[in-house]
Amino acid sequence: MDRRNATGLNGLIHQALFNSHTGSLIDVTCDATRYTVVKPYTQFDLALLTDAPATCTDCRTILDAAPGAPRHPADIARECADTLLADADHQGYPPTLDDEGLRLTFTRLAPDARHLRPLFERLARGVYDPHNSYRTQPLYALIQEHLTDTLTERALKVPANTPKVMVRYVRYTGGELQVPVGVGDRLTYDGLASGHWPTGTVTAVETSGILVDYHDGYPPRHYHRHEVPRCFAFKLDRAPQPAQPPAATPRP
Repeated sequence: MDRRNATGLNGLIHQALFNSHTGSLIDVTCDATRYTVVKPYTQFDLALLTDAPATCTDCRTILDAAPGAPRHPADIARECADTLLADADHQGYPPTLDDEGLRLTFTRLAPDARHLRPLFERLARGVYDPHNSYRTQPLYALIQEHLTDTLTERALKVPANTPKVMVRYVRYTGGELQVPVGVGDRLTYDGLASGHWPTGTVTAVETSGILVDYHDGYPPRHYHRHEVPRCFAFKLDRAPQPAQPPAATPRP
């Protein structure tokens, strides 16, 4: 997530938070929401970017906070995102990224969230602001962005010495890129013509191509490297590896 200053509609300069891949505006640091910088249903104008320091009092309060003061919203969102990703990896599936899925996850995790429990309980009470049913929790967008950034970094990494086979990867918060395929990646077959979109896990990557083991009973199949971009719509994610059981304590 990128942090840059932008001039708001009222002339004040806010610290704005941007999608690190597309450059689109996500939110502003203070509680005033992104609509202090852009009008609803309006795209962000790059001419609003500025190198001048923030003049918004609330943004400055957060930026100049002394140790022990309230943390930056983006830093809070990153900690939440890291917690959600660790939980998803433990469960063996990718983290949910939609608002309702996040709410349900916060509801489930809140009782054991320790120092994050008050925050998780607040986020679990509902996605919508009670005073404005069309406004979602501001922190949700930041959490989604951090999760997307982390998953993108994971998608770009493959084990060393893996032959280079590329496939499309679509980011949840916008943008797409070509990423390498590695063992453990989950790919979705392009079913545009057939209407069937099976998902499979890559079990081998060779110079000649990849071996995919499908999840719905289809036999494993080998795809030549030139077939991969054509046959697969996109890479879902890197499947988390099963957690290793704790080592047994040797008896004296």
